[in-house]
Amino acid sequence: MVIALSVMAGAFALLAAALAVRLVLLRRAYREVVKGAEEKFSSASNAPVAYAGTDKTARRLAVRLSAAIDGVLAAGREYEAGNLELRRAVTNVSHDLRTPLTAAAGYAGMLRASGLTPAQQEQLSVIEGRLSAMKELTEEMLSYFVAATEERTEARARVCVNDVLEDSLTQFYAAFRERGITPELCLCETRVMRFTERETLARIFGNVISNAVRYSDGDFKVILRGSGEIVFSNRASSLDEVTAARLFERFFTVENARGSTGLGMSIARVLTERLDGRISARWHDGILAVVMRI
Repeated sequence: MVIALSVMAGAFALLAAALAVRLVLLRRAYREVVKGAEEKFSSASNAPVAYAGTDKTARRLAVRLSAAIDGVLAAGREYEAGNLELRRAVTNVSHDLRTPLTAAAGYAGMLRASGLTPAQQEQLSVIEGRLSAMKELTEEMLSYFVAATEERTEARARVCVNDVLEDSLTQFYAAFRERGITPELCLCETRVMRFTERETLARIFGNVISNAVRYSDGDFKVILRGSGEIVFSNRASSLDEVTAARLFERFFTVENARGSTGLGMSIARVLTERLDGRISARWHDGILAVVMRI
């Protein structure tokens, strides 16, 4: 009995040792396959996933991973080609529309100077308004697709967010006066420094401020905190929680928004994310707040 137990114990020990060796070999094989897959994916190579071992299961895994990675790489190349083609198409359409719209606006100006009746002048104002809106939409469409598809072109540098925000607010002085808005500014004294793109940041601020001027009921407040959080807020009775949540959708406009193309806030979101920041909007008790973190 003792001998039988001893033999069984020895057999179990040998089995455990064999399994341990097998496990070590499998781990080594799978590490090799994973490393080969990572190298193939990072280099976008057409070569198969490298595996020099003899384990059949690991070899099958390497073959399947190669096929899957090839599919992902092919889809990525197709996506990039589609983006480039779309950008070229939008650019061409924008340029094709810009010329006749500019000519039509010029003829409208000549017509206005030709001695029209008050009724004719009123009708011409409608035409000029639609021409202006069409021209703005064309420019914004081009801006959106360029922002969404182009590679980063501006070099990053140390930028003082306070200065960029103040400059952006100054550029809207006339728009504030026209709407009877006296901005309330709460900018921290601490200089908020970021390694970012100055012109891109200024464009984001411009789009957000322009949106606030458009929807404001007569007020506007900006808070810049030392943490880099910026809050733009204003009373906006024309909005609600649902419309506020949709402000970043392409071509979304509110019915009584004046001159809106529905692309300004979409561009702001695309550019903010390109700068590794976040932007969101919320509406509560009649107050719209756009929160940026950079």
